[in-house]
Amino acid sequence: MAHNERIPMRPIRILCVCGSGTATSAMLSAKLRDVLDELGYAAETDETNPPGVAIASTIHPWDLIAYTSPVEDTCGIPAFNATGFLVGIGEEEFLGQLKRLIKGLDLTD
Repeated sequence: MAHNERIPMRPIRILCVCGSGTATSAMLSAKLRDVLDELGYAAETDETNPPGVAIASTIHPWDLIAYTSPVEDTCGIPAFNATGFLVGIGEEEFLGQLKRLIKGLDLTD
């Protein structure tokens, strides 16, 4: 591989969870996709409510769960609280946590 060629990376798959699985998680999905794009990553996101995590985890292989409502069973998927990020509080700490989680993922195609 030439020095300037990039290793193909697949999108980061994030399941966004809020109380109803609609409005707040949709806003979180959009904000995460924007931030990840700025960091040079593609992202695939979907939205659900806390009870929907188990079903969603059987349908698609998620890398991370971002939640604004507590999730009792993350099905072994790394999860992080994104409430502050969504409302603009503690964004730097959140981004640091997100970057650390991403470093632990295998994103090769």
